[in-house]
Amino acid sequence: MKKQLTILLVFLFSIILMNQAGNNFFAHAPANGAFSTTERDTINPTAPVLYSPNDVGMSSVRLAHIDSIVKDGIEARAFPGCQVLIMKEGKPIYDKCFGNYTYEAVQKVKPTTMYDLASLSKTTGTLLAIMKFYDNGKLKLTDKASAYLTFLRGTDKENITITELLFHESGLPAGLPFYRLAVEKNNTPSFLASTKDTTHTVRMGSSSSTYKYKEDWVSKIPSVEFQSQVSDSFYMHNRFHQAAMQMIAGTRLGSKTYLYSCLNFILLKEIAEAISGTAMDVFLDNEFYTPLKLNNTAYLPLRTHKKEDIAPTLKTDFLRYGVIQGYVHDPDAALLGGVSGNAGLFATARDVATVYQMLLNNGEMDGKRYFSAETCRLFTTTTSASGRRGLGYDKPVPTNPLHSPCCISAPSAVYGHTGYTGTCCWVDPVNKLVYVFLSNRTYPHDGVNKLAKMGIRTKIQEVIYQSMK
Repeated sequence: MKKQLTILLVFLFSIILMNQAGNNFFAHAPANGAFSTTERDTINPTAPVLYSPNDVGMSSVRLAHIDSIVKDGIEARAFPGCQVLIMKEGKPIYDKCFGNYTYEAVQKVKPTTMYDLASLSKTTGTLLAIMKFYDNGKLKLTDKASAYLTFLRGTDKENITITELLFHESGLPAGLPFYRLAVEKNNTPSFLASTKDTTHTVRMGSSSSTYKYKEDWVSKIPSVEFQSQVSDSFYMHNRFHQAAMQMIAGTRLGSKTYLYSCLNFILLKEIAEAISGTAMDVFLDNEFYTPLKLNNTAYLPLRTHKKEDIAPTLKTDFLRYGVIQGYVHDPDAALLGGVSGNAGLFATARDVATVYQMLLNNGEMDGKRYFSAETCRLFTTTTSASGRRGLGYDKPVPTNPLHSPCCISAPSAVYGHTGYTGTCCWVDPVNKLVYVFLSNRTYPHDGVNKLAKMGIRTKIQEVIYQSMK
């Protein structure tokens, strides 16, 4: 009897060891170089269960083509790594991480890796605040921006409406060089390294010319007057924000036809803060990110996360010295302190998908209502007369597929946005789909957009639709 008991104990102990070995194998050696939610016990215990595509009428065989599309992009150095997440009918049916933070393959992308969303911040951040204020009656779409922003009064921008800002039909230019406010000479530098020396020099690449920051505008250390952090040891004077708003107020207004402009959403953020009386990032945390349990979504993520939790976006840029990691890539958003209406939000694919699933649910998630269904439908279904944009959301362009941000099979009801750093999220209310792609295609340099040239994001989106046939 004792011998039989001993044999049984040894057998059970062997099974335990085999299971542990198996868990370690999947944690450190994922199939095809990609992590999936099967590793939730070793990487992210709160990760959702991954459903079979067949459960929601999709072909797992066809969806598998996404892997090869992504690998082709990585091999072509279109991006060093990425996250791809697809949800159908509220169920995650594809959730993978590919590649590494950089081409040196030092650190693998994992589900908790945060990416700079770039302009995807517009709809994942700023627009949520505007929708909330509309929902609770604190804002009307016909309101003039100048009703909230005094610096626009008495200018040719006094009559710009909230709708015109959302449609990108305000007449504002595509952007403005805010950095010139802090540079002594009005030339365009290719590299600024003021925070690494005491002379605040601006070096023009291989040029022998040297320019300077205005020394009373920048500091290497924070203080009461220098609270806006641009990067490591680089702080802007508090008055820079007001100067940038005056730059917008002073620029000449164009015709009120469609022209995509980050300035529109920079102003929408200012309006949101004027209404709430608090910083937009604080408002969004309280109203959305915290109740939605988005633990890996943040503006200025280095306040709450380690640098190694965040994918780098650049080796260096014309504004700052050194690797840009944890600071927003967009130069205007950076100079405005990292919390801007046009960019600045960092998140994981899973967190982004949660936000847009809530929108797909007509403003409700896990029993909590964030918007009325009516408000959600208004913002996600309204399209401008030009047919190019929704109320803050980007839309497919069925009449001109070559200039559409979506694949040819995407219904006209689809809404979402893309980001310069190599991101996108698209919601399809017809097929109950949410598709997220996050990458740092700008690393190490953002000059050539191979991601767009290869059509990686739209190819993946097309595979999704083909898998439903």
